[in-house]
Amino acid sequence: MRIGFIGTGTITRAVVTGLLHTGTSFEHIYLSPRNGEVASTLADLDARISVCASNQQVLDSSDIVCLAVVPKIAADVLQKLHFGVRHHVISFIAGISLSALKDMVGDVHGIVRAVPLPAVAAAKGSTAICPPDEVARLLFGPLGTPVEVSDEHQFDALSAVTATMASFYAVLETKAQWLVAQGIEYSSARAFLAGYSVGLAHETTYGDKPFSTLVQESMTPGGINEQLHRELADAGAYSHYRTALDKVLQRVEGK
Repeated sequence: MRIGFIGTGTITRAVVTGLLHTGTSFEHIYLSPRNGEVASTLADLDARISVCASNQQVLDSSDIVCLAVVPKIAADVLQKLHFGVRHHVISFIAGISLSALKDMVGDVHGIVRAVPLPAVAAAKGSTAICPPDEVARLLFGPLGTPVEVSDEHQFDALSAVTATMASFYAVLETKAQWLVAQGIEYSSARAFLAGYSVGLAHETTYGDKPFSTLVQESMTPGGINEQLHRELADAGAYSHYRTALDKVLQRVEGK
């Protein structure tokens, strides 16, 4: 595989790092010059990684092209480039549909949307892919769990769920600050909560139990887990979470 990246930010760094971390086979990786510090740092990791002089040079050198620019400049960047029929385009750009991408890149071998998350750097997490695509599956399979959907609404819903990263960390910070108020050093609170969170996440990898089953298995009648869960449910915390996701999805879909 000769893989090019248009845009060299957090997600490009995570994907390239993950490919190296997992020993995934590729012929060469070509990076755009944008964000030169990240690009040069990645190029220093492996002789098969090069920083190109321009985005067009990335295209001219690659067969698989990953689009990793921010949405507000995507049209301006892509419409200046000349894509070819050999290019298999994988877009990481949020909110831009397959049909809109086709208008921007023209006649290419294939177009697919994907949402790799930063954890792919350590071959953890998951990557949403739409539509199902063998090339994308081969690329992201070693980096975690590829989840393929055929419908763009479903893909946008998966994208919307990734808006929960900040709130996930905010909940941890709330717990940490509560522990600090109980007299525990922040570093100790953080270490405890980080390990606790990893343990809970790891529990989800055993089989395919519904999360609702894990909820019930975590509670004993009259226990403290049941108490906190009911406090939050009665306060509408979970239902508000769904409402917030509805609003994010509307934004993702441009409604």
